[in-house]
Amino acid sequence: MRARMPVPDATSWDALLGPLAETPRENGTAALHQTASWLFETLRASGLEAQMVPFAAHPYGLRLAGVLALGAGLAYLSAVRARRAGLALLLAIAAPGLLLADLSWYVPVFGWIGAETEHHVLARLAPTGEPIQRLVFAAHYDTKTDLLDHVQRAPIELAGPPVAALMGAGAVALWVAPGARLARALAAAAGWGGALWGVGLFAALSAGAFVPGRSPGALDDGGACAVLVRLAERLAGEEPPGRTELEILLLAAEEVGVQGSWVYAEQRFSGPPELPTFVVNLEGIGASLDLGVAGSERFTLASYRPDPRIVDLLAAVHRERTGRELARPSWGGATDARSFLAHGVPAATVFSREPGVRFPRGLHSARDSRARLDEAALEETVAFLAAVVRAADANPLPSAP
Repeated sequence: MRARMPVPDATSWDALLGPLAETPRENGTAALHQTASWLFETLRASGLEAQMVPFAAHPYGLRLAGVLALGAGLAYLSAVRARRAGLALLLAIAAPGLLLADLSWYVPVFGWIGAETEHHVLARLAPTGEPIQRLVFAAHYDTKTDLLDHVQRAPIELAGPPVAALMGAGAVALWVAPGARLARALAAAAGWGGALWGVGLFAALSAGAFVPGRSPGALDDGGACAVLVRLAERLAGEEPPGRTELEILLLAAEEVGVQGSWVYAEQRFSGPPELPTFVVNLEGIGASLDLGVAGSERFTLASYRPDPRIVDLLAAVHRERTGRELARPSWGGATDARSFLAHGVPAATVFSREPGVRFPRGLHSARDSRARLDEAALEETVAFLAAVVRAADANPLPSAP
């Protein structure tokens, strides 16, 4: 048995949730950098090897995307009303294309404005023997404040592709048959549709900058980060796994288009990993003891299913500990897991279900406060993840689905 360094007592929930569930940590602010340094020092004090991983972040990309959408929508309406078919067609093609490039393909079309260096925080625990696999537990520590919550902005996001198609059709109709009544009617509908969509995207992406009460990000995603710090402390005080290398990965820039994990996955997994790697991402942890796995990870024009090997592992441990099946809803979201899946790294997102609600409301607002976290649920999630580590080490995940 390998000798272990003395490990301090577990950090109290009060000490963890103060920085992670009571203080806004928005990208581009001093609070985000202070939280990164605090997480690094806390993880290093646990006895694990820890490091800060720098990357180029674009903190204002989403806000600027909303401004672009508003300007383009109003300009398109003006062009249609003036019967300037060429300008309308240019706007119908360029505006959605630029938004896709910046938000889905991570080309910093306008997000380069205000770019700065931010940090992920990574901790590692080596196994006692030769590693044959790597298990990564991830969560994001940054926060965001929006005018609209996830449910309110969903129709606006879903309307994007059909509205873009309508704008293109309206511009083409105006070009081909400028005098036809049907063409003018289609162009008018497209003009108002494009303008309303621009207003909607501005409200969803940009208007949060003017909301006075900032979100402390308790459920999204401070509770998950607190759980991973406690997990690191617990693992550091136990005999390490025999064949599984463990990593705790706390990510920045999730709330600005999931760009932080995209850059991390792109850089670290540009080639096949030296070990089979599996990522368990945590979102919305601490609402209750009722856990589930997100059914999909979405981009605007693509989606990914969670890796079945990870889902089966989580479900088996959950069943053994609770006697219940792990919830597997069909709906999903856009979490850090999608960055890993898009780069060929197996991943799945675990979440906790708030009692009495199907979808969490009030995230990205001052309502996402520490009062929404159940410390008993946080403690049980730590135990659940520790059991996942033991199960994965006892029965390594297959290298291919």
